[in-house]
Amino acid sequence: DDDDDYDGADDCSLEAYTTPLDEEICEIDEYVVFKQVLQGLEASDPIWYTALTGNLTPEQQNQLREVMVLADQRKAAAESKKIEQSGGYNFVNQTVPTTFNFGGKPLGR
Repeated sequence: DDDDDYDGADDCSLEAYTTPLDEEICEIDEYVVFKQVLQGLEASDPIWYTALTGNLTPEQQNQLREVMVLADQRKAAAESKKIEQSGGYNFVNQTVPTTFNFGGKPLGR
């Protein structure tokens, strides 16, 4: 049987290793960092940015846009999770009027 011969030596794929980024509770999101670095590079050194991205195929450009959108989504999800863990939004209770007069004569007159 093939399972009897298994010695674990083949477990050298990246999935066999974990890093702090793999933890469920990690303050750093690799997609957000990637987007920040790429945007910073575009602002600080546009020539280098163009050298890196100028030869991307249309498909690669689309994939890069998708990664940027994913970074935004992951950042928003992390912010939402922080708000949820801190007890959620704190709304101030307001008194709601029980009668409305949208102009004209007061009611009952």
